[in-house]
Order: sequence, then structure tokens, then C-alpha cells
Amino acid sequence: MVYPEDAPATLAPDLPQARSGGERGRRTGPATAAAGLPADGDDPLAIAHPTLAAVVAERLRQLIIDGTLVPGVWLNERDLCERLRVSRTPLREAYRILAADGLVMLLPKRGAQVIAMSERDVADVFDVLAVLEGLTGRLAAEKASDEELAQIARLHRAMLDAYAARDLHAYYEASMGTHLAISAAAHNPTLADTHRRLNLRVQNLRFRSNQDRDEWAHGVEDHQRFVTALLARDGATVETLMREHALQKKALAMREARAREGVAAR
Repeated sequence: MVYPEDAPATLAPDLPQARSGGERGRRTGPATAAAGLPADGDDPLAIAHPTLAAVVAERLRQLIIDGTLVPGVWLNERDLCERLRVSRTPLREAYRILAADGLVMLLPKRGAQVIAMSERDVADVFDVLAVLEGLTGRLAAEKASDEELAQIARLHRAMLDAYAARDLHAYYEASMGTHLAISAAAHNPTLADTHRRLNLRVQNLRFRSNQDRDEWAHGVEDHQRFVTALLARDGATVETLMREHALQKKALAMREARAREGVAAR
């Protein structure tokens, strides 16, 4: 989705240089940082190419995130096989991957349905996410290498560029990349995995919150503040700002869930 250039972007000032002092660091790159994965050398056992089911699952995941596949919709197996040009076997394997992520529900003899989270579910997830994201920010401020902070700054600037162009898809990719890179820079695999899995469940809600222009601008300002604090290695401030950012998203997501439940009840 690309919005027309009908209003100038208001961008925050340039970010300060990151302060030195990370306790430890690992080699990272854009892909590994965004995915929250370590990049400690090349393992000879590593699989160079993902399975077809994983590729299909990622494509469906993106369609769920951007709202092409709306909450509550039943996935039409025949139609998806034709459009994705795959057989039923990898598609069904992809369904299982998405079910493990909490994005679809599998029902015998009925197929797969995109999960529609209730208002209560949304509140519960964001309450936990707010704590996790605050913690990742504080730990990243303490433990990230200078290279990792530089990568986070690059992702943030890419996000600002996408905002200036009003390119929502590019913006969201860079925004989530920033969050996941911060999570990876905390150097706590358990925390990173828990955050990733929980965040997957509400990515579609986080994406759609930016379709409101005022809220989109507010989100950009939030990012500017907590990334600036992170680069200054101000862990306490980063923790507070990232927690507040998640709780702001919670309020928007709950409003959408409430509206969806109201429509379903009619």
C-alpha cells in the first residue's frame, strides 16, 4: 500500500551516534538481525534453501499481516493451490506451521481458518508484549555491540524513508525489522523466541494501526524516541518508552477487536 504524497512528512532530527560499551556482540547482518537469529559463522549443516512449505507459510503469513486474509476467513484450499501454484501437500504443511504460530486454527474436515482474536485476547497479548519489549530494549542497551546498534540505526532510517514516501509496506517491514533487531541485540535467546512467537499473533493488528495517519505519525515519533535512547545506551529510558509504545498499540488493537466483535454479533 502506497499513500499519495498529499502531505509532507514530519521527520525527527538525525539520530545521535551510538555510544560504545556493549558487553558483547555477534556478527550480524540485515537478515539475521531482522529475524532475531544469531549469525555466528556458517554452519556446514545449515540448509541453504527453505522448504516449499516454509515459503508458502511465509507468503500466507504476509497476507494475514496486511489484511488480505482477514480474521475469521476460511482458507480455500483449491483456490490457494491455484494462486500459489503449489500442490495440497506443501499448503497443508504451511497450515500446520501457521497453526503453531497461532495465526490459523485447524479443524477436522473443515480446513484452516484465520484466527480472529477477541478483545480480551488482544489485551492479554499486548500486556505481555509490553513487558517483553521493554525488557529487550533495556538488555539491548546494556549488551548490544556497536555494530548491532549501527544496524538498528540503519533499519530505523529505512523506516523513516518509507514513512516519507508513505509506503506502508516498506515502513512496516523496516519497523518490525527494528523491533526484531533490538530483540536479537538483547542476547537472550529465550526472550527473543518468546517475543517473536507472541508478536506474530498480533502483527496484523500492528500493521493496520498504521492505516490511521495520526496514529502512524505517532508511531514514528515513538520509534525516534526509543531508538535515540537506545543508541545513547540509556536502558531505563528505552524500557519505559518501548513499553509505552506497545501499550499504545494495545489500545488501538483492542478498539479494532471490539468493533469486529460488534459486527459479528449483528
